[in-house]
Amino acid sequence: MKKIASTTLKIVIPLLISAVILYFTYRDYDFSQFRTDMGRINWRWLAAALAFSALGPLFRGLRWNLLLEPIGYNVSRKDTVLTVFTGYAANIIIPRVGEICRCGILEQNAGVPFSKGLGTLVAERVVDAVLLGLIVVAGILVSWNEFQLLLTPTDTDVAASATQSIPLLRNPRFWLWTIGIILVIAVCRWVCVRFRLWNKVRNFIQGFWEGFLSLKQIKRLPLFLAYSIGIWICYYLELYLAFYCLPSTAAVGPVGGLACFAASSVAVLVPTPNGAGPWNLAIVKMLGIYGAKTNEAQIMSFVLHFCQTLIYLLCGFIAWIALKIIRRDGQKAETQP
Repeated sequence: MKKIASTTLKIVIPLLISAVILYFTYRDYDFSQFRTDMGRINWRWLAAALAFSALGPLFRGLRWNLLLEPIGYNVSRKDTVLTVFTGYAANIIIPRVGEICRCGILEQNAGVPFSKGLGTLVAERVVDAVLLGLIVVAGILVSWNEFQLLLTPTDTDVAASATQSIPLLRNPRFWLWTIGIILVIAVCRWVCVRFRLWNKVRNFIQGFWEGFLSLKQIKRLPLFLAYSIGIWICYYLELYLAFYCLPSTAAVGPVGGLACFAASSVAVLVPTPNGAGPWNLAIVKMLGIYGAKTNEAQIMSFVLHFCQTLIYLLCGFIAWIALKIIRRDGQKAETQP
């Protein structure tokens, strides 16, 4: 019962967050014009943009394969790519569960221990975090005035922040959180030792650390970097090419596209299904700052996100079926004399 309630909350809470932000993003949109606006979209440019939706996960799967090699697992590219597509679809259903899903599938199909697979995914995220940081910095540098308009607080926000600006070390909440975290770690360790779980936990940590250190032992580093950069180029082109769907968004230009991409990439860190809500809000706000018509920014962001989500779900479902077939055929081959 607790597991069902926990899973329900993991689905419902992100959906509620997404619904609230989507409401504020589209509350002033005239939905009676929806059919007319859809008829104005250049679907060729949208198709070109969506083609990069599939290339991003493809590069991510190929890059993951390079991370698994140093820890002694020669997994086929087909398995890693299909597993990544499945993880993308899982993330839409329950945000942030895709990584767990990827590790579980790879353990079943390729025999990679869950802890080691998770370690390689953390290594992936470290690389992605560095690249995302560079993208955000570049976006801010080339569009400093526009980001100021996006982030300028109101007078009320300034007054509230001034009253709450307590130095960190003098803030009681900081020390309460610090003591609480230390106590939680101590209790967890005691429970592990008391119930003889320490060896399992230690083995998991060792496997995780081995997977993480695969980042230092990559044999084909230039190819790994090429895949990593390719992933983010695909993400950028997926967004920027979609701007050409409508006249006013097409006038934003590549620099504005970079600023929109940086803002939306940070927005999707909020755990909602495929970034729905925060991503749309960031795109609409940034496009408005660059002079795009509000209704065109709203319809472009809605259509692009909706189509992208459908592609991830469809590709993920197909990949899941393909992995089932591959695993079944592998089991049959093992049982045959």
